[in-house]
Amino acid sequence: MKVRLLTLLFIMHIPWAVYAAPKSSQECYVFINSSIPEQFTLFYRFNEEYYLSRTLQNKAKITFINISKQVVDNNYVIPIINDTQGIWVRKFKPQALPTIFSLNQHRSSQRIIETTEEIRQCLQGK
Repeated sequence: MKVRLLTLLFIMHIPWAVYAAPKSSQECYVFINSSIPEQFTLFYRFNEEYYLSRTLQNKAKITFINISKQVVDNNYVIPIINDTQGIWVRKFKPQALPTIFSLNQHRSSQRIIETTEEIRQCLQGK
């Protein structure tokens, strides 16, 4: 009886985050040019969706890469890297913008996107 009670007390003190499903090894990188209003809007809209959805946040890691010389402040939920020196562009070589790169243990892919739905599909591994 005492063992059960101690076990129950121990479990109650473990944060619920421990029980959350582990994040997958999926990583998504979205390349945009923030000086093009439609592409910055895509980032802004997806940032809002991501902020409001715990499910999206647990799907995969996502990072936006801004290739514009117009620097974007990094005060959003989704990290945005300002690639003013072209380091990320040389590494990934996006063919057009906006482009999403999906990387996981078994495969990688690249595709041109237009909507936040396509970003969600990447996070789901589709």
